[in-house]
Order: sequence, then structure tokens, then C-alpha cells
Amino acid sequence: MSDLDYYENPEYQNFLISSKRRELTPPEVVFKHFNLKEAVNLVDFGMGLGYFTLELKKQLPKNAWIWGAEYQQDLIDEVLHWKNRDEISNFTPFFIEKSDHPLLPEWIPAPDAVFASLVLSTFPDPGLAMDGLIRSTKKGGKLIVLDWMKNEYTIGPKINDKISLDKMKFLAELYHLDIVKNVRISEYVYGLEVVAGKDFEYSFYDLREEEDITDEFIRS
Repeated sequence: MSDLDYYENPEYQNFLISSKRRELTPPEVVFKHFNLKEAVNLVDFGMGLGYFTLELKKQLPKNAWIWGAEYQQDLIDEVLHWKNRDEISNFTPFFIEKSDHPLLPEWIPAPDAVFASLVLSTFPDPGLAMDGLIRSTKKGGKLIVLDWMKNEYTIGPKINDKISLDKMKFLAELYHLDIVKNVRISEYVYGLEVVAGKDFEYSFYDLREEEDITDEFIRS
């Protein structure tokens, strides 16, 4: 990931479970646009303190399982505390290594869907991150992305570190991914549904050919 550090700040993490977060990403708006009713296994990528966990459970079949991926161990510990306290079933938080090309571990079932809220803009190349996440899903799986519009906001990434909707769509296409839906979630957040394109290859390949895509170009 990039050298941004706002997302490791406890103040920011607390903001992500506050009422202000709800104004940014109101669940009723998010799930009006993105259907997860058929997902049996779903990964909440960049789970944080679990803002979306219970909201996601409401959208999934009763027998579905949520896998909460997070690289900050202190956040996982907090989530495990309330998961055990409240006896939340069908939910497994787990540690994932910090990586520019995230691949989900083989010990979890290949998910039908990955949900990534306010996460991809923390990567130096969000397109490469999307590639890794789609590569980790079942064939035909989908990635739901919520991320920052290039508008000023009081907390979170600086405006130059936000990835515009058009740039995120371009990066997805660069990695042979298709955008099947894009929506405005709020004044500050957009949403995308991403799937593998017809030229996407699920087998692993040498990513060095993509290295000429500089961080400066991505964030321009």
C-alpha cells in the first residue's frame, strides 16, 4: 500500500463507525444499488472496526458467511471482542498481509463477492488491487467498491490522494475488468460493481509489464 497513514489513525477509525460515516455511506442507499442476496461467502475487505458487518449480514442469505479481512491487528482484536460479546455467528475476522496486490488466503472459501468500502484509494495502484481481489473470487464473482469522490472533506485522504470515478473506471479497464454499475452514494462517495472482463485471465501472470503505470499518473 502507499505511504498514506490517515487510515491507521485511531481518530479516523472511530470516525468510520460514527454517525458521520453513515452520512457518507448510508447502508440503505448502498444496498438499494448493490444486490448481495445470492452471495454465500462474502469478504469484507478492509473491515476496519466492522461498520458494515451487521449491515452486510442483513443483505445475505441466512446461511451465508462473512469473512472480515484486515491487516491492523488491533482492529481485529476489537472486532473479535464485540463478535464474541454479541455472539455474532457466521462471521470470521482474519489477518491479511499488507500488499499492493492483495490475494485472499486459500484457506477461506473463494468468495462470491468482495465488499471494499473506502479502501482502494489507499493503494498505490487501485487497479492492481482490484485485479487481486477479483482473482481471489469464484469465477463470475463480483467486487463492490465504495470510494471517495475528489471533493474536500474534513477527515480522510487529501484530495490529491483520492481516486476519481473516471480514473477508477479507467484502472479497472486497464486490468481487463468490467464496470457493470456505477452510482453516486453521497456527495462524497461513489460506488462501483466490478467483474472480470472477457479478456481477464484468472491464472497468475507476471505483473512487471504493468510497472510503467506510475503513482503520479494514477492520481493525476
